[in-house]
Amino acid sequence: MPDLEYIFHPRSIAVVGASADPLNPATLAFLNPLIQFGYEGGIYPIHLEANEVSGLKAYPSIFDVPGPADHVICAIRAALTPQLVSECVTKRVKVIHLFTSGFSETGKEEGIRLEREIAEIAHQGGVRVIGPNCMGIYCPISGISFDADFPRESGSVGFLSQSGGNSMELVQLGGTRGIRFSKVVSFGNACDLNEADFMEYFAHDPQTKIIVGYIEGTKDGRRFITTLQKAAEAKPVIILKGGVAEGGTKAVASHTGALAGSNAVWGSLLSQLGVMQVYDLEELVNLILLFQHFKPFKGRRVGLVGGGGGGSVLVTDDCEREGLTVPSFPRKVWKRLREIVPEEVEPGTSVGNPVDLSGTGLRDPSIFSKSLKIIANYDGVDFILTHVNVALGLYRGTSEMIDRHIDSLIEIKKNVAKPVAAVIRHSGELKAANYAFTVQKRCLEAGIPVFPSFGRAARAISKFIRYCETKEGAETK
Repeated sequence: MPDLEYIFHPRSIAVVGASADPLNPATLAFLNPLIQFGYEGGIYPIHLEANEVSGLKAYPSIFDVPGPADHVICAIRAALTPQLVSECVTKRVKVIHLFTSGFSETGKEEGIRLEREIAEIAHQGGVRVIGPNCMGIYCPISGISFDADFPRESGSVGFLSQSGGNSMELVQLGGTRGIRFSKVVSFGNACDLNEADFMEYFAHDPQTKIIVGYIEGTKDGRRFITTLQKAAEAKPVIILKGGVAEGGTKAVASHTGALAGSNAVWGSLLSQLGVMQVYDLEELVNLILLFQHFKPFKGRRVGLVGGGGGGSVLVTDDCEREGLTVPSFPRKVWKRLREIVPEEVEPGTSVGNPVDLSGTGLRDPSIFSKSLKIIANYDGVDFILTHVNVALGLYRGTSEMIDRHIDSLIEIKKNVAKPVAAVIRHSGELKAANYAFTVQKRCLEAGIPVFPSFGRAARAISKFIRYCETKEGAETK
């Protein structure tokens, strides 16, 4: 295992290229977040002329920094980087993160030559390199971030990404769904430290329980396969592979200069190694949620509970399309549900699975609670998926109906052994969207994973179950 702790827990950080310009990228993306996150080590802005940046004393060069500079962030022009790397060698810097772009990702000979030059200087001098062309490190427990608005709380998800933009977006998407990260590393062109190094590190990192990655290609295919296999044996690993289509493969070459490989090869490889593959960032978030809130379970039989006949039909279709089963309830279960929701009182309801609690069933939370208990205690289903469209509950200007429904759902979750998930839909209208976010937050805090649509819920749950089945099968061999 590579000893990379010093990368995520440096004693001091120098930001080269930071300035007092309010739009300076080095100041906005790296220096100010260190200050705002409360990084406790030394913070040293490096600028040839400035005396002060963001309230901190600035230094004209790395050599003027008092004491050691463990971690250097470089945000200067590519042509100036060989000299900076040489200075880092002399200063005995441990790692340099090159935010700077203009290297092999350009496809131009000069950029390729520069990247080779800085990699060679760093290698001979014992300095490790993250990048170039990347956002670097987000480690909330250390107070390191490349966005001041990222969550300050640490979590259990480790994310390695060849894309800086995707690393930022996943943290933002995950943040709104209650996901917190142990460490995130955007490593760009990977002229030195690469996907295998970080995968191996996350496999052994005690703070990281789930490993996720955005991979465009690999520098050393054999080594990456070995580290990926060992990581998947130790922890859940989820990979989003970029560049799976012909156009995407070309884009990979112009983005990080990586070797993309074919989609068929990657898909087959990940499946053999027991690694879950997803196809967009939203699906990645959905699957992470299940690992955070669900214990491993087997069985694809789902009990569906919600309001609206059309919605019940669509969620059934989506579940079965993703390989889940929506079994009809036997007469004894059907009869007990009918006692709670009499057809003569609510002629639009259905209790055969899916259970459609339209009208009174949604207005009266006791009906929902009793129905959910009956379904949870029925041995013929393995988990429960409930759904609600909050816009329908707001159409008379009050949220009381939905509030009571969610109160009931949270209370039931405390007393049922089976996994419970929810689909919270809305019209897209601002008031409904804001209210849906509030409802989602309440559910997530209660340990109920929430999805924005039937299809995304069904797809994520199906992949989660497939992983549990595969994992158990491998362990029994």
